[in-house]
Amino acid sequence: MSNDGATVAVKLFLDKEKQRVLLAESDNDFVDVLFSFLTLPLGTIVRLLGKQSGAGCLDEVYKSVESLSIDHFQTKACKAMLLSPLNAAASQCGQLKIRIDDTNPRKVGICSNRRCPGFSYSSVPDAVCKNCGTGQTFAEHPQIVHTSVAYSGDGGFVTSGIKLIITDDLHVSPASASIVFSLLDKFGLHAEPAILLLKRALISQQALTGLFFDAAVTPDAVNLDQLPENFIQQPKHPEHKFDPIKIKPIQTKDDASVLYAEAGQDFVDLIFGLLSIPLGSIIKAYGQWSPNGCIDNLYRNIAGIGHISECKELLIAPKLAPHFGCSINALHVKELDTRHLKVKC
Repeated sequence: MSNDGATVAVKLFLDKEKQRVLLAESDNDFVDVLFSFLTLPLGTIVRLLGKQSGAGCLDEVYKSVESLSIDHFQTKACKAMLLSPLNAAASQCGQLKIRIDDTNPRKVGICSNRRCPGFSYSSVPDAVCKNCGTGQTFAEHPQIVHTSVAYSGDGGFVTSGIKLIITDDLHVSPASASIVFSLLDKFGLHAEPAILLLKRALISQQALTGLFFDAAVTPDAVNLDQLPENFIQQPKHPEHKFDPIKIKPIQTKDDASVLYAEAGQDFVDLIFGLLSIPLGSIIKAYGQWSPNGCIDNLYRNIAGIGHISECKELLIAPKLAPHFGCSINALHVKELDTRHLKVKC
């Protein structure tokens, strides 16, 4: 959500005759919002876009978690973790002028049993104390800070005070004085269009044009279900290997399509676990997002512009929030060490 209704100024260079955005010019505030997309867990993206993200079948995965009863999960908290996963970069994202993720990382539960032998806390609703089994009392604690780096900046990912150029398909580069355009317009960006921009970045190569001219949100003419060529990878390290997962697909008589599949807990854990993985980690693992989106252009441009040095790793290899990892970690996404969660009592 936006902070106190704040907006970010963006200059658009337009071809009004063709109704197309040629490029945008902005300072670090706008690019910080774009880069923050990479830190969002997939489940958060689906939720923010009203389960209409257009990102393959992730919407249906999210709906499946919603519809399953608590009896199908190990604990009530497990379901809550999948539907509202935390962002391991919440500390940085929370300081942006525009925040599109409404998750409150400072709201934590602390064991309500004063006789509990050990201090226990959780950022997930409906969790119980691991020491005594007592329910936890949830409240907002301003002293709670999630951080995966020794952060010393004043908010955001990109160095402040610089001008940047953003193309329609979200390539980002330092502004050049040699770029001259005859058409110029301005608009203000706040939380709602920022969320719409996220959706367009996932499914279109003309994210800015679609946002500014309010074009219909339809995927480009590329198969959304097409997998990258390097989708199936061999683990580089022996410790990353995991046991094969077996499923039994039920096909039509002509084998043209799969009706459904019978699978065990391990396969369902793998699928549901995707909801807690940050978008940037998906791009890191496979080198791209869907070929008809442009969100991966943001990822590729990270090395080419000025950053607060401590934040670069948050964007290149975003981590899972503490305790949001799954036993089946096919993408080898690291979990934020709980030592980086600071609590002042």
